Amino acid sequence: MTTGFVTEYVLNKIKSGATDIAADYLSALPILIGVSIGVYALLQMISKTLAKFGVVGVFVYGASIVLM
Repeated sequence: MTTGFVTEYVLNKIKSGATDIAADYLSALPILIGVSIGVYALLQMISKTLAKFGVVGVFVYGASIVLM
C-alpha cells in the first residue's frame, strides 16, 4: 500500500511538530526541576503526599505551558 502526497505531508508536519514540542520541553526542564525542588521543600513542611502532588503539578503545568 502506497501513501499519497497528502498523507506524507501531514505525517511530516506531525513529526516536525512533535520534535519542536520535545525540544521546547527539554529546554524548559532545568527550570521545571528547580521550581519543583522549591515546591517540594515548601510543601513537605505540611505533608509528604502533598509535596509529591505538588511536584507532579509543576511538571503537568510546565507541559501545558510548553504546548501553548
